[in-house]
Amino acid sequence: MYYARLVCYKLGTGQRRVAERLAKEFDTINRNLPGFRGNVYFFDDTAGEYRALNYWDTKNDAENAHKILFPKLENELKNFTKEKPTYKLFEVYDPFEDGNLFSR
Repeated sequence: MYYARLVCYKLGTGQRRVAERLAKEFDTINRNLPGFRGNVYFFDDTAGEYRALNYWDTKNDAENAHKILFPKLENELKNFTKEKPTYKLFEVYDPFEDGNLFSR
C-alpha cells in the first residue's frame, strides 16, 4: 500500500505554458523529498484546469510533502488566478503489490 496526493487548480484558458512550467518546477522538488514514488500530470487546456497526482511511500511522506509543496503552489498561483487550489490524499490499493502479476 502507498499514498497519493491529488492537487487541482485552475489557471484559465491559454495558460498551458504556465502549467508546464509549474509541473517541471514541482516535479524537481518532489523528486528530492523522502518517500517520493512518481508524478502524473493532467491538463485540460480548454477548461484551464490542471491536476498533479503524486505517489508517496507512506501517508506521513505525503503529508510532509504537502506541507512543503502546497504553500509554494499557492504562492505561485497568486500571480495567475484568484481561485485557491484544492487537494486530497488517498490510500492507493494495488492488487498486484505482492508481486504476483498473474492470477489463477
